Amino acid sequence: MADCDNLFKEYNGKITPSSTQRQKMKTSRKSLETKISDKLFDKLGMRPTFYTQGSDTPKLKTIIIKEDGTFDTDRGVYLPSKPSVNGETVQSYIYDAVKDHTQDGAQHRKKCVRVLFRCEYNIDFPAYYEVDGEDYAYMAVKGEEWIKDDPWHMVTWLENYKDDNGQFIRIVKYLKGWASKRKSNGKMPSGIALSVWAARHFVTDAGRDDKCLLNVLNSIKSAITYSVSCYAPVEPYDNLTAKLTQAQKDNFREELTLFCDDAQKAIDEDDQLKASKLWRKYLGDRFPEGNSKEDEKRADALLASAKLVSSGAYLGRSGNINATAGVSHSWHRNHGG
Repeated sequence: MADCDNLFKEYNGKITPSSTQRQKMKTSRKSLETKISDKLFDKLGMRPTFYTQGSDTPKLKTIIIKEDGTFDTDRGVYLPSKPSVNGETVQSYIYDAVKDHTQDGAQHRKKCVRVLFRCEYNIDFPAYYEVDGEDYAYMAVKGEEWIKDDPWHMVTWLENYKDDNGQFIRIVKYLKGWASKRKSNGKMPSGIALSVWAARHFVTDAGRDDKCLLNVLNSIKSAITYSVSCYAPVEPYDNLTAKLTQAQKDNFREELTLFCDDAQKAIDEDDQLKASKLWRKYLGDRFPEGNSKEDEKRADALLASAKLVSSGAYLGRSGNINATAGVSHSWHRNHGG
């Protein structure tokens, strides 16, 4: 069977934002936070605190670069107490503060204000207020009342599934990479839904990310046989697939079945190159191509020759390198430069 673990590790590096990208995003974020803080102090007399949450939290880091080359980060805006205005009004203050910061502007979405940085990243600013003595915050929702919903609890729950080798985090990122790639075929479940499914079905397989991913995919497929649903493990315990239409849920089930079938073929394939092409159907061109069996044979032959040379091999009359007869190799500095 073809072992594609090294290809998955390389793919993980390609879909992970670089330190340069992250630093640039942080610089942008600090400028926005200053504007938001000043606006909320002017309107409410309150200075908020800011917390990174979701996939970009320091202990989770399941953030990925999507198929379009951008990545998203969440920065919670926490007011120290319940304001005198409703949540949508607080969102509108944040929107006014940031709407002209970039050329592409901002969006006042249902649960956050999103600032758009063209072809780079998006920064989401959900708003909350805290209550003394409670370990939950209340989120602003456009068109609704404040709701009890604190992402810190979800992050804490997910952190419990991390393993020492980082395999769980990588599996979540692979699932997100797949969803980003297949999004053009229809809306896919959210990153948080994929993360919760991954946690509930994750069993580590040391040294084989490909086999681990297949097992998770098969387990998710079994779990949604009768209903495509994924309920949050923390308050408000909502269905994380509720925004999907029935047609979109049916499409996801079909996409998942196809992925499971081809992933099994990739695991069973003897040739790594052929196996990698199956994975690339679902993970995209950023997933590297593997080596063919012929490439591996040539590499093995070269390695064997190198070992012979380093151990005092002979050059035979026909030009073959061997360990028994011919002219012995002398030490030299010519390394083919």
